Amino acid sequence: MSFVVEQTMNTSATPFGLPDTAPELARRFAVIMAGLGALIARRFLKMPHLAGFTLLLWGRLNRAVRRFYRALTLPPAPARAVRRQADRADDARARPVTLPSGRGWIVRELGWAAAAYMSQLEALLAEVATRAVLADAPGAVRILRPICRMLGVSAEVKPVIMRAKPEDIVGQRMEPGGLPGVVGDCKGFTRNG
Repeated sequence: MSFVVEQTMNTSATPFGLPDTAPELARRFAVIMAGLGALIARRFLKMPHLAGFTLLLWGRLNRAVRRFYRALTLPPAPARAVRRQADRADDARARPVTLPSGRGWIVRELGWAAAAYMSQLEALLAEVATRAVLADAPGAVRILRPICRMLGVSAEVKPVIMRAKPEDIVGQRMEPGGLPGVVGDCKGFTRNG
């Protein structure tokens, strides 16, 4: 009599359970975060003052990868109602353990190994294609911000949400009489009318 034992293992090439059809940017980000998560799990458990952060940080990296994927692939969700301070006071409980908030604290604690993941993320964010994708996805930029802060990603490559200023927008506006007028500097131009 022979018994067949089936092994269930993750056969996906992309970590954190992303589908194989995920955009390349999301898959590359997931690979960087998976490597960083493995480093954190390996090294934080050997450091008593950081051992308590291992699961918290691993969960945060996992959530960031999944949220980043959703921000790149799904349309933006409608705005939710903001809870008032009085509503939040009803949920008062013991404060959970929070991660350190200093810029680059992971690299300070783990040294050159974490700096390698920081430079990989910097290289990914410096690519023109990545900047183009992130310009259209402000939600993805918000997800990247705390990761960049933890690693100490330099300000030159850190993604920012670009907001158009009213004075930067040049186009036509309607005059009170219904005729179009030019917005911006009009020196040397005359208006017909």
